[in-house]
Amino acid sequence: MNNVNFLNKTRFSPDDNAVFQMAAKDFKLYDDLSTQSFVDKLINYISVFQTDQLPRLKELKRYYLAKNNIKYRETGRDVNRADNKIASDWAKYITVFMQGYILGNPIAYTGDDGLVEKIEQFNQENSTDYHDGLIETDLSIYGRAYELLYSDEQSQERIVKLDPEGTFVVYDDTIARNSLFGVRVYQIKYSPTSISSFVEVYTADEIYYFSSEASDFTGIKFDRVETSPFQGVPINEYKNNEERLGDFESVLDIIDAYDLSQSELANFQQDMNDAYLVITGNPMTGTSEPEYQTDENGEIVLNEYGNPIAVNNSETDVIQKMLKARLIILDNNNEPDGPNPSAQYLTTTYDSTGAEAYKQRLVHDILRFTFTPDTNDQNFAGTQSGEAMKYKLMGNDNLRKTKERLLTRGIMRRLRLVGNVWSIKNTLYGVINDVQLKFTPNIPQNDEERVTQLKALYGVISDETLFELLETFTGVDADEEMKRLDEQKQKGIDDFTAQTNYKQLKPDDGGQDGQLLDQAD
Repeated sequence: MNNVNFLNKTRFSPDDNAVFQMAAKDFKLYDDLSTQSFVDKLINYISVFQTDQLPRLKELKRYYLAKNNIKYRETGRDVNRADNKIASDWAKYITVFMQGYILGNPIAYTGDDGLVEKIEQFNQENSTDYHDGLIETDLSIYGRAYELLYSDEQSQERIVKLDPEGTFVVYDDTIARNSLFGVRVYQIKYSPTSISSFVEVYTADEIYYFSSEASDFTGIKFDRVETSPFQGVPINEYKNNEERLGDFESVLDIIDAYDLSQSELANFQQDMNDAYLVITGNPMTGTSEPEYQTDENGEIVLNEYGNPIAVNNSETDVIQKMLKARLIILDNNNEPDGPNPSAQYLTTTYDSTGAEAYKQRLVHDILRFTFTPDTNDQNFAGTQSGEAMKYKLMGNDNLRKTKERLLTRGIMRRLRLVGNVWSIKNTLYGVINDVQLKFTPNIPQNDEERVTQLKALYGVISDETLFELLETFTGVDADEEMKRLDEQKQKGIDDFTAQTNYKQLKPDDGGQDGQLLDQAD
């Protein structure tokens, strides 16, 4: 970490975010991925990943953990001067906002009732709401995210998030860019000198396991192979955008500039406290008659030049006593031609207004270029109307739509993979591709204004649509709300029947549905 580029040169290599590919015709030649020819290619992929791509991923994670490059900046300052290195947590602020804004409310699924019920059961068993939040966090940090689908000991479908710093997918060279296989690499450190490396390769039908005693994954050897039931590469890749860039990656330089501004301000304040006191004139004024050092016999001790050694009138002693008393008395000892005594601190001036304006400009740039609203803006208040809030969130909403579309693509692939297994088990009802995903942004709501708007829609739209809109307000599923309403109406009719001689006719009883008939008749 000693060679960190700070606000100069380029941060990463030109191939820091390249997509791994292999010709489809070449991959078809490998019936068995345990052969040495494939292992050699696999080692090459891992080497390129660790050399070209891993440094970028690690640096992005460092910024998320507030271990910014300012921490590793070499200033060459004197050891007696302040050298603060303050790292701001802008990366986490942006990531947490985006993750909460998009997935603070769980994703809703609509479609065939039986299929949706199966999906919701799968989601509940796998805590998918939390899992999706982890995926979005990785997307915001790295620009990419990975999950693995697998079957547990009870043959139940499970999903787990994989670390982007140890995962990549190799695609074919066709226009469709189909995934050929996914790779997961990790290491186990048994001691400072004992490290074992492991590689897992996932294809559409099989899982290959390799291991190596080398920390650089060279010399990996085939261990075993297992079958995979998903009929597709079970490592599922998500993209934050087409360029696979993180949410704060484009403003890393501005974050560095902000850190530098904060650090230099702290340096100035600390240097101001440690400023040098300059005394002009004679600091010996005001001392009493000199006292001299004596030996055990009371005789005055002489120095090497034969002069008595003073114990209370040295310049250093006088200055220390004056500083302790927080009082300085100076004169020129009645010397007309002597200097005029004075004392002052040696400091530099600080343009607080200009520095604050510069820092605020950096803040605005960070928020603007990441499409993050400034919640500290005095105009960003809950008293504003919903329409005014929409304009403030318009940039972030545009970004949110793109992220939602890419999330939908990844989640639908997840559902198709588990749907393949459900089909084998004859537990799939409906068509996976007919399922619709609904995202609800997690933003503060003006409940009174929202209820007024929904009241105005009563009778204009269907009850089912109205209850779907009310779902975010009541927290009750639309179908459940309609069921409750029907039960409430039926209870009212039953109570009315019990208290009167009237009963409600059904169509089979003759007459119109809902018609009340006096039972006495």
